[in-house]
Amino acid sequence: MLLERAYMKITLLLRGTLRKRIDGGQVSIDLPDGSTCSDALHTAGLDWENDPSFGFVSVNGMKVMIDSPLSDGDLLKAFSKVGGG
Repeated sequence: MLLERAYMKITLLLRGTLRKRIDGGQVSIDLPDGSTCSDALHTAGLDWENDPSFGFVSVNGMKVMIDSPLSDGDLLKAFSKVGGG
């Protein structure tokens, strides 16, 4: 008997300078249940660990850690670092 793997769909929205990494700055992503923010970014082709402009992520409007789990229907936003002085 084969077990079906459960999947969820999330929306990834890139903000700031990260926006140019994906055409339009937004994409829907299918991920296995239990996936994290980091998993979603990697699935979208973003190497956030080696990107000096990467700042932080939020899920449904709340700032979270990069290893926070996602749920079906979540809105994940990735923000670039903010500069200024």
